[in-house]
Amino acid sequence: MAKLGIMAEHQNFPQRPRRIPPHILRRRRIVAVVMLLILLGLLGWGIWAVVGLFTSDDEQAAPPPEPTAATSSPSASDDATDDDDVTAACEPEMLTVTGATDQETYADDEFPVFAMNVAHDGDVVCEASLGSDQQSFVVEDADGEFVFSTRACQVDPQEQMVEMEPGQSESAEFEWERVGTDEDCESTVEDIAAGQYQLVVSLGEQTAEPVTFELE
Repeated sequence: MAKLGIMAEHQNFPQRPRRIPPHILRRRRIVAVVMLLILLGLLGWGIWAVVGLFTSDDEQAAPPPEPTAATSSPSASDDATDDDDVTAACEPEMLTVTGATDQETYADDEFPVFAMNVAHDGDVVCEASLGSDQQSFVVEDADGEFVFSTRACQVDPQEQMVEMEPGQSESAEFEWERVGTDEDCESTVEDIAAGQYQLVVSLGEQTAEPVTFELE
């Protein structure tokens, strides 16, 4: 009987807990790590959202930048300055055109040299078109009949703009080889007869007084 009583007393003690299997422990640890990572991610996202909210408020409150000098539009005074730098074209009445020959009489083996002189008779600086595209040297006989013209057979005429001061003069020369042409440069006369001739020079629409010379 005594032995039975002792056995009964041992039965009142709590049972010893069972040992958890290793694979279950690993699974629980993995779940715990995943939950920790999720919590850290949520915490980081919350901090980023709060910082972004304050940054957005600061940007909206910042005043717009002031315009720099480079973006300012040109003033009326700038336009006036640019206009002042442009030289006006010479009016026809400002220029005087004259013709000349280097000799009054030429032997049968001499070639006349013709000259055109352009003088600025105005009182302001102006720009004149003095290129070969504006020049004309015309030879006529004593009766005023056409003999030769530089414009009739001119090749590749050139434009030339010259800024002229009041009182300034410019000149151009042409050597005539004593050949004749028609006004379309379709035929030539190589044996110019001796006699009186006249030179008429022109610059654009301005024509000088004729200059008389003689061929022997």
